[in-house]
Amino acid sequence: MERSAIMFVCAFALCVTSPPFCGASQGLTTDQRVAALIEQMLKADTEQRAFSDLESLGCAAVPAVIQRMDDRRSLPDSRISLRNKSPQAFEGIRHYGPQQVVDALAAILNQLTGQDFGFIYNGGTNEERTKAIQGWRKFLKTTPARTLCKAG
Repeated sequence: MERSAIMFVCAFALCVTSPPFCGASQGLTTDQRVAALIEQMLKADTEQRAFSDLESLGCAAVPAVIQRMDDRRSLPDSRISLRNKSPQAFEGIRHYGPQQVVDALAAILNQLTGQDFGFIYNGGTNEERTKAIQGWRKFLKTTPARTLCKAG
């Protein structure tokens, strides 16, 4: 049984880090994909790809990201770059220095929804992070799913 569990974890990691090997119908829920990508954020060699893959899940991932947001683990590399979609943008790419998973998730959620509940994208205090998490959770609870990424 231990061997089959190891094989499942390896196959799961391959699907998350290399989606073309698994196809679109790989049988994972959005929540499972978000969870796996968050784990990939914690490894230096897969962190940047995990950020990109999480963003590419789009609006459908917003609820799962918010549910897993209170993750205070440290990131191996405190850099994230996101394409600036704002019509008032003065730069094409936004660069941040998140220190913890929660910081990076807040930046990705802002990218997907246009919402902001505290600027913790470059790190913050525990109080600032808690306030941002509470803001995101209230947003999720009070915003209809079809408008999560249009509420901005």
